[in-house]
Amino acid sequence: MKMNPEDENLARVLAEWRVAPARTADFRAAVWARVARARGDAAWGGYVRARAAACAALLAVALVVGAWTGRERARARVELERAELAASYVQALDARTMRMP
Repeated sequence: MKMNPEDENLARVLAEWRVAPARTADFRAAVWARVARARGDAAWGGYVRARAAACAALLAVALVVGAWTGRERARARVELERAELAASYVQALDARTMRMP
């Protein structure tokens, strides 16, 4: 297969081309720093540390809402049990349903 002159010139230039990057002592540290920045520190610990105030506020709100919801459910349950107990008591005192020995 015959190459045209432009391709031959390109092939020759590419064959002669060499990259000689400058060596730096902190290359590895710089690469890992770039990786960490790109990753965004996806671990939970890093996320919480970066947003400590918001996480603390969210935790406090969740605690208050949970406590309030639990209290209201407990009050509703106590009220229901109280109503059932009162109905049972009144029904037990009803003369029409009493059994005499």
